[in-house]
Amino acid sequence: MADYNLEKLFDDLLKKKKFNKEISYTSNLLSNKNLLAKKIGEESIEVILEYLNNNKDNIIKESADLLYHLSVMWISVDVKPGDVWNELQNRKGKSGLDEKKSRLS
Repeated sequence: MADYNLEKLFDDLLKKKKFNKEISYTSNLLSNKNLLAKKIGEESIEVILEYLNNNKDNIIKESADLLYHLSVMWISVDVKPGDVWNELQNRKGKSGLDEKKSRLS
């Protein structure tokens, strides 16, 4: 499934937005902001823990979970993957340290 990418995941999840939240995990997350925020936090921590344990296979699995939940959050606030790619493109060529300083000032 190497041809599956974040845009395709996003499109698949977008279709589930209209599903009944009683039968669709994605739709349930979209209807419950606190649950979605909690899941993003949990998945973020799990990725970090697997990173600290140097467990590549579990990093991949937990990263997939995190990307899924992050994509659901984007849908909930009408952010498209292209919006994020554009932001990354805008930062290209800038020092990460300089960019971080500009956000702090």
